[in-house]
Amino acid sequence: MYIVFEKFYIKTNNKLKMRTEISSIKRTILSLAFFSFFLTGCNNSKLDYSIETILNPNNISPLTAMLNITSDIPCKATVKVLGDIPVEQSFEESGTNLNVPVLGLYPNKLNQVEITLDYEGGQKIDIIEIQTSEVPDFFPEIGINKLEKEKMEPGMHALDIHFANFGKFRSAPIIFDDNGHIRWYLDLSFHKAMAGPFQKIKNGNILVAGRHTIYEFDMMGKLFVMTKINNNYGIHHDVLELPNEDLLLAVGKRDAYIEKDGEIVLSDNDFMIHFDRKQSKIVKEWDLAKHLDVNRDELNFFRDGDWLHMNSFDFDGRDSTIIVSGRNQGLIKVTWDDKLKWIMSPKQKWGKSGRKGKGYNTKPYLLTAINKEGKPYNEDVQKGIKSAEDFDFPWGPHAPYLMPNGNIIVFDNGSFRNYGNENKYSRAVEYKVNDNDKTFEQVWEYGKSRGVELFSTIVSDVDLLPKTKNILMTSGFLSPRNVHRAKIVEVSPEDNKEVFEATIFFKNINRDINKPGWGQSDVLYRSERMELKN
Repeated sequence: MYIVFEKFYIKTNNKLKMRTEISSIKRTILSLAFFSFFLTGCNNSKLDYSIETILNPNNISPLTAMLNITSDIPCKATVKVLGDIPVEQSFEESGTNLNVPVLGLYPNKLNQVEITLDYEGGQKIDIIEIQTSEVPDFFPEIGINKLEKEKMEPGMHALDIHFANFGKFRSAPIIFDDNGHIRWYLDLSFHKAMAGPFQKIKNGNILVAGRHTIYEFDMMGKLFVMTKINNNYGIHHDVLELPNEDLLLAVGKRDAYIEKDGEIVLSDNDFMIHFDRKQSKIVKEWDLAKHLDVNRDELNFFRDGDWLHMNSFDFDGRDSTIIVSGRNQGLIKVTWDDKLKWIMSPKQKWGKSGRKGKGYNTKPYLLTAINKEGKPYNEDVQKGIKSAEDFDFPWGPHAPYLMPNGNIIVFDNGSFRNYGNENKYSRAVEYKVNDNDKTFEQVWEYGKSRGVELFSTIVSDVDLLPKTKNILMTSGFLSPRNVHRAKIVEVSPEDNKEVFEATIFFKNINRDINKPGWGQSDVLYRSERMELKN
């Protein structure tokens, strides 16, 4: 048998020698009482083995390690990173040469990692030490504001976070535990630009996308797939895995123009494509300008070409439709064969569709807001001029999520609510839509009562958590009085009580005060609850 301490291999032939060797490398973490017990077990062992430790084996995931375990008889391995919140993973593979991943190491620490080897006729438990480095100094501070573990979704907290770098972003997805300790991150600096959104797909891999490149990694940072798409398209904001494991991509298209007020304007962020992963090719595209009024500027306060600003979508497998979020227009639903089903947006100044404004009339597709009695709200509410006590539209929305019951939850940023700047709050909101009669009803909301505390004008996210049915709300860019931060709240929809809340304190704020805007301050685009395992 061998015990490994970083690069030390110590053969344990007898108890006395083992104690001497341990002393020589000054192992102070474990007590002598434990060693006495442990070594007695080793003397009776029928298993001879050695362990080689490789920290950060793929050079982009610094809080991971690979254990190369060699034994004289076949065994199975379980590894556990010890600490306040242990991370444990068991592996069913049995053999005499095992490559065992370790995830969840603490940064800047001599980590204690327990290794259990099961073999025919016995079990051996060993402990090795792995020293890690500090996380980058531009990473955020994380504060835990509320924690009711027994009511929370299992897992840890995954951040799709992007760090400001004087007009550009460097991306590094992060996972932290319930104590606010970072336990994993992926260094994507090699991409030299923003890459996201970060998400785990059906095969267990991690998917991120750059402008023209799609990456698939495992949690150890091993690259499995790198795919280039047609340069006529540029990926932005969202990538969705479809039921058949193909991808739906939000893209801009080269040389795409719209006509506004008699002028030709270059547009962006207004196409979707279906990408066949097996064949690595684009098989279908949707032009959202075909279905919407590109001249409607009621909610576009930025630039003409960004008339839609598509930021996310979800797929409805029941009728093969796509629910699309456009920050500057609202939510829309289109069919797989490219027909418009409805528009969820204030009924204000909607005209003809098409890039030249010569398509069909969009007004018949606008959803009518109704109350719990099925009665429409008054005209001011329908136009978005006023909000009802129990209803409001999603303003500048992000991240629509189709729930199992067919309802839609979405992050309502509240940007320019009622066409002004007075009502500053963001919320998670759930709507029930009747596709046939083109009506919709607000059935639940959270966040309104907290006002500016959760008010995020850009980015942000909302998800239904599968096991607890709690709602995870992410306000990704909070900047009252220029103290930039983000909030993650897990809330029980039954009583609207928070079971978890964390504050993410950004460190990179207004990097170039002479050029404010995108890439100058950190942003948390989305967050997820995620199990930390390979």
